Amino acid sequence: MWHEKDGCERFDELISLYLPERIKAAVRGIKHEYLEELEELRIRAGQPLMGVFAGFDHFIGKDGFLSDNPQFALTISSKEVDNLFMLLCEHSVYAYQDDISRGFITLKGGHRAGICGTVIYEGTVIKGMKDISSVNIRFSRQIKDCARDVFGYIVRNKQDIYNTLILSPPRCGKTTLLRDLCRIVSSGTGVTFKGLRTAVIDERSELAASYRGIPQNDLGPRTDVLDGCRKREGIEIMLRGMAPQVIVVDELGANHDPDAIKMAWNAGVRIIATAHAYGLDDFKRRLNVGQLAAKDGFERIILLGMDNGKRWVKVIDANGNELSGLVKGDRMPDGIHGMHSFRDEAFVKSGREAACIIKTLGDPA
Repeated sequence: MWHEKDGCERFDELISLYLPERIKAAVRGIKHEYLEELEELRIRAGQPLMGVFAGFDHFIGKDGFLSDNPQFALTISSKEVDNLFMLLCEHSVYAYQDDISRGFITLKGGHRAGICGTVIYEGTVIKGMKDISSVNIRFSRQIKDCARDVFGYIVRNKQDIYNTLILSPPRCGKTTLLRDLCRIVSSGTGVTFKGLRTAVIDERSELAASYRGIPQNDLGPRTDVLDGCRKREGIEIMLRGMAPQVIVVDELGANHDPDAIKMAWNAGVRIIATAHAYGLDDFKRRLNVGQLAAKDGFERIILLGMDNGKRWVKVIDANGNELSGLVKGDRMPDGIHGMHSFRDEAFVKSGREAACIIKTLGDPA
């Protein structure tokens, strides 16, 4: 959240560097208590300015007033979208062409700007975009120690961890949790756990959020990062050249991912990974990647969800036996605390609830 010092600095820097004047004024006018919850800023040509606040979207007026009615919002012009795009590219579209062809640009501070427009093909390969019509700025939040309580459940001994899979529906914080687990594994916790050589395959440039080759997020002192590399090639590169003890990857799901993970396991390397799923059974039914949760696969499963607007975490073993039910509030910086038990049906229900079937925040006074 933005009340953390580095988060505030990153946020202010992004506003100053990238946003056109009218959009900048609108965002700065948002009340502080709502600004703390801002996750995404959606900017569409000819459409109202919209923000996503802790999973709920609201339209933003020119003075920062939030409403569910688009009529009260600041309407974005095509020229403002063009200006924003050029600011994001630092007035050099060519220099960012590879990122643009992947549909996003990683910004200073670790933020990310997703881009939509007219796609340019060269043969069957996407080479870029033109006529940019919308931009989605996702604000980077590194929340240190949010995984401190979960970490104890994935430790095998002071020099080893269990192969761990994090499962959740979208927007429940699995990448944030993965990032902090990586930092703790790499840093160590002192006498109880020695830090391990860690490799990050940052296929979507989201874990490290590298900007001009420099990770914007702290992934620990023993961590090496391959940015923008597919898991299959990245794992092979790391095994050949960096001798990692742990490999961290986000968003399992591609056809070649299972073979890449097995390659690492056969080399004696531990894996920490994430995937979209509503539970362990749901993941096991997935073609290709589901096999990774079978016998001799992932040994610890961390489930994330929401229940009545509160994020929660549950840790189970590969057989589905509950090791702990951990519930926490809706602000990840406070860490995971308290104890609670959830049935599988509750996980599915709360996961669907996380897809925004939850009460709205309501308009600010």
